[in-house]
Amino acid sequence: MFRWYEYWIKGIDNGVMDGPAVSVFVEGSRQLVTAEQWPPKDVEYRPLYLRPRHKLATGPEPMGAEYAVPDGFYQAPLTVTDKVEILSWSTPPFEEDTEMIGTGAAHIFAEIDQPDSNFILRLWDYAPNGKRQLITSGYLKASHRELDERSTEGSPVHPHTRSVPVEPGTIEEYVLRLYPFANTFKAGHTLTVELSNDEPLADEHNALLPPDAFHLPVGRPVTHKIYRDAAHPSRLVLPFTTKRSSS
Repeated sequence: MFRWYEYWIKGIDNGVMDGPAVSVFVEGSRQLVTAEQWPPKDVEYRPLYLRPRHKLATGPEPMGAEYAVPDGFYQAPLTVTDKVEILSWSTPPFEEDTEMIGTGAAHIFAEIDQPDSNFILRLWDYAPNGKRQLITSGYLKASHRELDERSTEGSPVHPHTRSVPVEPGTIEEYVLRLYPFANTFKAGHTLTVELSNDEPLADEHNALLPPDAFHLPVGRPVTHKIYRDAAHPSRLVLPFTTKRSSS
């Protein structure tokens, strides 16, 4: 990073532009991958569907909402509580090492009882011993759910040019963009996704962050219902690598 700044700001010809365009450290496998484009390997976007009993699966839920009833949580304002309510869903343990590199998306079908809320998603890699590693995250304000025409599978774009209040009690599809990431889920590990509308003020990953590093919390109590049935296929869309490119 310092060499990049020296080249572009100070005009020092230090050879930083002679290397590969992309250099990525892959968590899990602890490999350094280089390439001339992003993502550095060929990827196939595949869905992982939210299913009942807090499970993630490769196939969608076949039952309707009358049987696959929605998950839900009530979040009180952080002015009256310091508890952040979190829903989670997990895959079975991976049978083999599984690599993902790129951006991702989360399609969440939800009903809220207020004109606005936040959707905050965090993706974790859980080891068999319970140790976890934060892989990536995504954030979306419900009133900014509109998508831009530039959106593609696995990489939604929100224009953020206006605020569109939510009709309380209606089911809307919210598409969150997940920040770029690179991770190999080792055999025996599980992928867990967490959803909330606020961020924990103190955990092992953000206890040292300054107060202004957090997203603005919702100032009103909100009840959320997360649908994941045949008519509302809530899911993650993730970049599974298909083959290695030269590095």
